Amino acid sequence: MNTDNTPPHNINPKFELVLLHPKYLLTWCGMGFIYLCKFLPYSLIMKLGSALGTLLQSISPHRKEIAQANMQLCFPNKNKAEINELVKAHFKNFGVGIFELAIAWWSSEKTIKSLKRNSQNINILSDLDKDQGALILIKHSTHVELDIRLMSLDIDLGGMYKPQSNKVMSYLMIKARNRYVNGAINNRQAKMAVDWMKGGHKFLYAADQDYGTKVSQFIPFFGVDAATVTFPEYLSKKGIKIIMANVARNQDGFDLEFHELTTYTEEGSVLKQMNSFYEDFILKSPPSFLWMHRRFKNRPQGQEPIYSDWKRRDQKREKIRNKRS
Repeated sequence: MNTDNTPPHNINPKFELVLLHPKYLLTWCGMGFIYLCKFLPYSLIMKLGSALGTLLQSISPHRKEIAQANMQLCFPNKNKAEINELVKAHFKNFGVGIFELAIAWWSSEKTIKSLKRNSQNINILSDLDKDQGALILIKHSTHVELDIRLMSLDIDLGGMYKPQSNKVMSYLMIKARNRYVNGAINNRQAKMAVDWMKGGHKFLYAADQDYGTKVSQFIPFFGVDAATVTFPEYLSKKGIKIIMANVARNQDGFDLEFHELTTYTEEGSVLKQMNSFYEDFILKSPPSFLWMHRRFKNRPQGQEPIYSDWKRRDQKREKIRNKRS
């Protein structure tokens, strides 16, 4: 039974005058530009996105270094030239993803339907009892916003988001997602998500990033110990179904697939399955995984940091978080 009597719902963001502050002018112009680009043929969007990604690679050396470090850890058999080519392909995918964000947020349902090709094992969700909730695990792909929109065609789902530091981006993201997500909450409202799932709601969550050691345990990811959030395993213990979902781009659209994890048997069992599926999904299209995030930010005791140059930045962000709390 749902312990929160409030049914899944969205909270519409309020338009505030601060969003018109001059510091957000470039954001408004940039988002206006990609909004207009969504009307272009998809083949042209791919070319524009690839060009943007190449530009971003040249002006984002730190992100490039993170992507390289992650790939070297996860693909130890690849040589330097192969890693560099994979990094280039990743940034191109990331650039395309920026334009696909506009398609996801502002395109009609008819347009989104035209992009979907197959939904493998969708019956896993449709066969669930009406009052049986599920946690649907997705990966952080370069086209993650479009992934969410595509899945919403088949599933009445909720999702969790992290408020953006850029208030205009946060406003646009929440307002857009509220059109096709039922039960959008921020990352500080996990209890509400659990209550809704207990009441039968389907909820999206991406568990492939390092959310800190307080909420994680170290589980192999491509053979490297990675801080893996324990939230999915906690829910599995409560009897909530855990479903892995993947969205992969093909030549003329996107393919969706779903797989159910077996229930909890011992500590780490669900998380090991989960990371194994993430690895399989990533290997189907390595450039489209979000390699720019620090997947190995926290290390087991005694191991050297992977991204040592980011220590000063982390300290600065920690001070900001402490002021907010």
